Amino acid sequence: MKTKFCAYCQTEAATLYRIQTQREGKSWVFVCEGCCIKAKTQPGYRYGGTWQGYRH
Repeated sequence: MKTKFCAYCQTEAATLYRIQTQREGKSWVFVCEGCCIKAKTQPGYRYGGTWQGYRH
C-alpha cells in the first residue's frame, strides 16, 4: 500500500483528498481527511478527487 503526506499537517495517510483553496492559489494539494474537513470552510475551496494508496 502506498502512502503520501498531508500538505497541511504532514501526517502520512493512505487516503488523501485533492483540494484547492485561496491559500494555495491555483495549485492543487493533497490533504488528509481532518484537514479536508477544516478546509471546506475556507474561501475558494474546491474538491478535486480522492487519492487511495491501495489502488496504485
